[in-house]
Amino acid sequence: MRNAVKLLGTGLLLVTLTACGASSTGAGAPPASSAPPAGSTGPETPTTAPTVPGTVTPTFDPPPPGTVGRPTQGIAPGDNVIAESQVDARGLPEGYPRTLTRSIDGKQVILGAEEGGCRRVSARLGDQTAAQVVVLVTVTSPRKGQMCPDYIREISIPLTLAAPLGTRTVVLRQG
Repeated sequence: MRNAVKLLGTGLLLVTLTACGASSTGAGAPPASSAPPAGSTGPETPTTAPTVPGTVTPTFDPPPPGTVGRPTQGIAPGDNVIAESQVDARGLPEGYPRTLTRSIDGKQVILGAEEGGCRRVSARLGDQTAAQVVVLVTVTSPRKGQMCPDYIREISIPLTLAAPLGTRTVVLRQG
């Protein structure tokens, strides 16, 4: 019985080594040769990478014009997201929504938030000056012990401004 186990283990080892050796040289690939092919006048430099049947060669397209130098992560310039440097959310408690976008014409500020169960989010405009726009955000939570359904949904709350936002700062406050 011991000899049978040793023989079986040796056989498996040989099969594994043979399979590994075949995959590293490329099964079905012609053997490597240092001599040039028959009818050739000398060594040639291939202009394209050699292809092996059954493999996929990746292709890389150049970046579209006008995108060189633009960031590859985060929000690209020109998007409708209001920059964090233009938002003052110091007056909001933890857990309040802070994601703001603007409409294409800049006359609307859109607050993105998550509602769920008995939690509700609302917002309204406060003072609008030449330097800032105040947005008052209200989050209502359920009473302690109240049963609420278990779901979350994303909502957008559009707020129409008297004039386009431009470079004005958006001040988020609890209210």
